[in-house]
Amino acid sequence: MSRWQMERYPVILGICGMICLVAGPALSAGNTLDGDYTGTRTLRKGVGSLCPAREDVSASVQGHTLTFTYSALKNYTIGLDPDSDGSFNQISMEEGGHAVKIQGRIIGEIIEADVANPSCEYHWVLKKK
Repeated sequence: MSRWQMERYPVILGICGMICLVAGPALSAGNTLDGDYTGTRTLRKGVGSLCPAREDVSASVQGHTLTFTYSALKNYTIGLDPDSDGSFNQISMEEGGHAVKIQGRIIGEIIEADVANPSCEYHWVLKKK
């Protein structure tokens, strides 16, 4: 190794180390939310047979999609683009042309979200399987 290479070696190692520290978590962050979640949704607003007071919900996060199922809706998929802190706020068109708004956060193995359609508003608490 030449003198120039020996003098620059610590600098190059330092730069490589900084790149790994910054890029490592960013590259792995996309996969940490992926998985299957189950839990319940609890009615916050709405009445009648369209809005059950409480029921089971299952969801799957894969990349930038969230697919969820409950009694009246099966395998409904929406785009999901959470911020770096796990928070998200999405609006999607439901079958039949009604809007569904979902706002929440994924922290560790828990999804907490408020989900609203024109008839009902629910609070979801789901845990990763």
